[in-house]
Amino acid sequence: MANLKTSYHANFGRPMLARFMAIPHHTYLILKMPAPNGVLSIYDDVETSYKRDTEAMQLAEALEYRAKAIAMVAEAQKVDKDQLIIPETEPTPMALQPDPKVKKIYLGLEGLTKMALIGSDLSAK
Repeated sequence: MANLKTSYHANFGRPMLARFMAIPHHTYLILKMPAPNGVLSIYDDVETSYKRDTEAMQLAEALEYRAKAIAMVAEAQKVDKDQLIIPETEPTPMALQPDPKVKKIYLGLEGLTKMALIGSDLSAK
């Protein structure tokens, strides 16, 4: 399988396309090449092309994930076991706290239902 991004290259490979002087027309999903009695046209349909492209992308992502996982395991094996310490962190507060850098500005005199939040460190201008 060729390492290219189109379904024609993935199916046939670049050497075959060059050897048969084939020209892929990706917009029309047609592969054209010279033949003894004229031009040979191979048609594709959108559903099959989409399915093949999706499968190729999933395979590429899986291979990339595998390569990264192998590299991560190799790096983890280099680390000394004494350095593997989980840092202590402060627990996340369970209740939402108001941001101290924000203040409420009430927009109407008739009630306190309309308000806007602005930064408290803004200048008066």
